[in-house]
Amino acid sequence: MLIRSLIIFLSLCQFAFAHELKPAIANLDFTTNKSEINFVLKIQLNLEAVIAGIEPTHENTNESKNSTRYEELRRYSPESLAVEYEKIKHSLFEKIHLGHQGQKIQYQENLITINPIGDVSLARETEIVLKGSFLNNNSQLKFNWDSSYGSIVLRANKDNKELFTKYLKTGDAAIFPVSEPLQQSFVSVVKDYVIIGFQHIVPKGLDHILFVVGLFLLSTKFRPLIWQISAFTLAHTLTIFLGVLHIIKIPPAIVEPIIAISIAYIAIENIFLKDLTRWRPIVVFVFGLLHGLGFAGILNEIGVSETYFVTSLISFNIGVELGQLAVISACFLLIGLWFGKKNWYRMYLTIPLSAIIAIIGLVWFVQRISL
Repeated sequence: MLIRSLIIFLSLCQFAFAHELKPAIANLDFTTNKSEINFVLKIQLNLEAVIAGIEPTHENTNESKNSTRYEELRRYSPESLAVEYEKIKHSLFEKIHLGHQGQKIQYQENLITINPIGDVSLARETEIVLKGSFLNNNSQLKFNWDSSYGSIVLRANKDNKELFTKYLKTGDAAIFPVSEPLQQSFVSVVKDYVIIGFQHIVPKGLDHILFVVGLFLLSTKFRPLIWQISAFTLAHTLTIFLGVLHIIKIPPAIVEPIIAISIAYIAIENIFLKDLTRWRPIVVFVFGLLHGLGFAGILNEIGVSETYFVTSLISFNIGVELGQLAVISACFLLIGLWFGKKNWYRMYLTIPLSAIIAIIGLVWFVQRISL
């Protein structure tokens, strides 16, 4: 049973360097011009995944049968990737649908921006800008894109005023009027942001997962775990709010390496500590502040509903907490329940697993400071 649990844990760790598939983000801006409405649609997406045909059923590209092609494209220069983009551009545009009165609106490509290669273990972002216009007759619009491209966050604005922000799961469509803001229900906003928060932990937030696992491994006793999780939760809740409100601004280039080193530090400390110390919750609190800024960065990318601003933040945070509880529950069911009271627990589980987590954290740190 011990060997089996170790194998399960290691199988999860093998995706430490996997290429996470994130939702695309679409910014749809409308401007009124007499009898016409002009629009600019900016889509931020993982272009390599689209070209390689990575299926949305996978959580990361390494799970796909087309992962080898993705790896190859990830090493292309922006110029070389642009050549590959030209080959699939027509097909891509056919699968991006913006409809008006039952008819697809015609648009044209205005610009494509492909970022430099950077760290090949991380997804590269590409932005495609489309432009078009349609008659202003107060009818509704419909936006969706092909289910093969996965989920997308749609943010719509008219004359610099928010219409709505909507998380569209794979295959979903958004139907909305351009004449006035879409009245999203309270329940809809809560559901969307809880899902986004949860998915940012499970299954997509492996760095946050490993940090929480590191907290669990110190001791299977209830009190030390509660102290650590409470400190972590309080800290990241605080900086989620401060980060989204732009009261605190720290570039991701600084935050992400420190998150990686926090994982390594907690894991290394597990090797030398036998129980909770006075300073451990303080250290966890400080690191939690940085993890919260990472969460805030995700929310700033996706956007927060202006109408339900506080509700969106609280719902996202609830999703994050549910994700953490899912991780702790999994740790308890796989490890704590079976081996937590064994006298060899620390020697054969805490120390080896903490060592693995520490190595992953240190490798991530080196990768992230190399960007």
